[in-house]
Amino acid sequence: MSNVSLITSGTSGIGKAIVKKIVTEAAADDLVIVNYGHNDEAARQLDEELSDRACRLVLIKADMSDYDEMLVFAQKVREETDHIDWCVLNTGIGTYLPFEEYTIDVWRNVMDTNVTIPAFLVKELKPLFAEDSNLVFMGSHAGQAPYSSSVVYSVSKAAVMFLAKSLVKVLNDKRVAVNSIAPGFIETRWQNGRSDESYERINRKIGAHRFGTPEEVASLCYEILNNDYLSGSCYDVHGGYDYF
Repeated sequence: MSNVSLITSGTSGIGKAIVKKIVTEAAADDLVIVNYGHNDEAARQLDEELSDRACRLVLIKADMSDYDEMLVFAQKVREETDHIDWCVLNTGIGTYLPFEEYTIDVWRNVMDTNVTIPAFLVKELKPLFAEDSNLVFMGSHAGQAPYSSSVVYSVSKAAVMFLAKSLVKVLNDKRVAVNSIAPGFIETRWQNGRSDESYERINRKIGAHRFGTPEEVASLCYEILNNDYLSGSCYDVHGGYDYF
């Protein structure tokens, strides 16, 4: 049976690196389903970059911060496949607003996008998960250590990583392995505009003394997806952050 992978927010940053890693390793009869939210050009570029792929690639546009669009996305997935072997829930947003400027809508938008809607996507897709399939959530080191620069982001990622642990029991009828990844400072568009001083200050706190790459996170994710005996854990990829 062909291997079917699903990745949300897969046309930029860490998500794109994960998609490229999976597609590069995929067999001819495999299927990779990639969600993206808004940027049609980024989706077109990904399709072009992977033009020499052996597997089938399906790109599905859906705003994963919107519950109704998530339901439409889930239905489109059901129309494409009768099973899912690997699922990576990568969608995440944050805010750098000071806590004093938060509104209830700001809080709800981050919590819904990062925690609530992914949880309900799993509920919708649960019948499709194959025996011994693998589900990976994208958490963050910010969910393990307080980040005052984005309180709601940290709280949401802590919830994501506990959600992954909780779903081990929920999905045990099919022995679905559920894990999360907690990246530290990774070179993505989230770092755009960061000053040299900020880079230097953070790098001094990292054992590797540099920011990580999306490809390094993707490599870890791929190893987790390939190992059915890894379940209920959170895997750090932060270069030894806060060891100094």
